[in-house]
Amino acid sequence: MEPMDPASRHEPLRPVWAEIDLAALAHNLDVVRWLAGGRRLIASVKANAYGHGAVPMARELARLGVGMLWTGSIEEALAIRAAGIDARILLFGGYLPGDIPALLQHGLTPTIYDRAGANAVSAAASRPTPIYVKVDAGLGRLGVPIADADALIGEIAALPRVVIEGIYSHLPFADAAGRDRSLTQADAFAALLQGLAAKGIKPQVTQVWASSGLLAELPDASNAVCIGHLLYGLSPLPADLASASELRPVMTAIRARLIHVAHRGAGGAGGGYGMRNARVTGVVPLGLGDGMRNPARGQAMSLLVRGRRAPVIGVSLEHTTLDLTGIDSAQVGDEAILVGCSDGLSNSFNDLARWFGCGELEAVMSFSGQIQTRAT
Repeated sequence: MEPMDPASRHEPLRPVWAEIDLAALAHNLDVVRWLAGGRRLIASVKANAYGHGAVPMARELARLGVGMLWTGSIEEALAIRAAGIDARILLFGGYLPGDIPALLQHGLTPTIYDRAGANAVSAAASRPTPIYVKVDAGLGRLGVPIADADALIGEIAALPRVVIEGIYSHLPFADAAGRDRSLTQADAFAALLQGLAAKGIKPQVTQVWASSGLLAELPDASNAVCIGHLLYGLSPLPADLASASELRPVMTAIRARLIHVAHRGAGGAGGGYGMRNARVTGVVPLGLGDGMRNPARGQAMSLLVRGRRAPVIGVSLEHTTLDLTGIDSAQVGDEAILVGCSDGLSNSFNDLARWFGCGELEAVMSFSGQIQTRAT
């Protein structure tokens, strides 16, 4: 989503926006710090801060005392730096070895998982330069396979001007079976760290758990956690595995205003949107290009207008058409609430996920970078 000015409450020129609760972010950060205990906290602002806006979230997290940020996007990292935010910025992978000199010039800390990347740092650095090494402890995505990690890390440690500041892995899970599997893999990662320490390789930062491991309060041999979901009030786990009831959603609403209201007379209209018996229709400027979707098969989606439910008739590239029949005196300029509350009714991101046929995070991310945000 577009950068947000926390001090600004002006309505956007295009009347559709998401509302961000910065007090909820501060509250969630307190919860995360309590769960982390004495472990170092690294805040993840990857994927546009989970759709909440990388720059405004980074700015607020830095103001709240978070000293280390992690993102997978070079563009987001540079935007954070250009905004004058002086927190430490670590990079997940997402670049080629040839890009590393430019990253170092901007004061960004790269993740390394092969000899080519390490050699690039050594060649580009003019002084001792910190890096983080990513180990694939079983997720099967990005990182040096754990079976090869001891040898590669030993080679990297011997390179001139390269300082292994951190070694980390990532073991997310979403159910009990995944938790048990991740615990076994975390033990293997801990054994790797012990073996490296015996050789004198003792990085300042070690990390294996993210939001799922922290929320489930799993044992940890590392000294840091990297947290994304929980900061934004999103839980990666079902409630029966770990409760996230203390968290508050940071994105609290998605709102638009009616830009058109049409009275169509008895019988409504047919056409491509299947209006059938809709005698009054309304249009909001929120379409497929903004991340909006037509409801999944068997789902009936509605927005809230004047404290009533207005069923969605259809979603096009730039607009969503609503059935306003029975909503008294609906007019241009009225709010239409996709997520949020109105006169005792509410739509949540869980509702939106059900209508879209996806997970809650995916529903939030649908709108990332597409509509403006404003602080409440």
